[in-house]
Amino acid sequence: MILASDFDGTIFIDGKISQKDIKAIRDFQEAGNLFAIVTGRSFASLFPLIDGKLYPDAIICNNGGHIFIRRNKKLEEVFKTSISKAKAKSFLDIYSKKIPNGMAIFTENAKKELLSKVDEDIMALAIYSDDKIPNYFPEDFDFHYSIGVIDVVKKGINKQRGIDFIKDYYSFDREIIAIGDDYNDIDFLKNTPFSFTLDYVTNEAVRDVCKFSVKSMAALIENLMEGI
Repeated sequence: MILASDFDGTIFIDGKISQKDIKAIRDFQEAGNLFAIVTGRSFASLFPLIDGKLYPDAIICNNGGHIFIRRNKKLEEVFKTSISKAKAKSFLDIYSKKIPNGMAIFTENAKKELLSKVDEDIMALAIYSDDKIPNYFPEDFDFHYSIGVIDVVKKGINKQRGIDFIKDYYSFDREIIAIGDDYNDIDFLKNTPFSFTLDYVTNEAVRDVCKFSVKSMAALIENLMEGI
């Protein structure tokens, strides 16, 4: 089995990963299964939060724009796409006027406020807003909504594309098990009949695409290991 999980709000809740979830994920992997994290976070933002706790077989960062596979106990980059400075400038020139102090630039290793301070690949942009913001650059960018933030990535990048990459890498031709809690998880939740969310989630758009609901990651894995 491949279990693909969102991070924030799914296994990283209230600033921590529960010991029950950590143990369940390790037991799942030790039984010969694969565990993948699928997140809008950059690798640099994610890794310090899981280091020494979780050892995913695959990590899909930046909503599918940056992918890592574990080989010989080490994570190796296998896919990366970035936003050109010229495209980022065009985008920021428009949106920074409409949403002052509500923009950010995410590089491979840092969060920046000013494009002039960027000296490495741009992985994503962010608009901090709870509102529905129109995409004035649909040929260049896709928007992925979460609570309070819109992740802006290169056109065609999404979590499901990352899942497809992982399935191809492992020559896995069955359905994955997927779990998530937010709008930006809908892409991959709707593409499997084994889609789960958490009992606390009230987002109707997420609940509508999920077939099942569980109390926690540990509860989901317990069910999977029992063969349901």
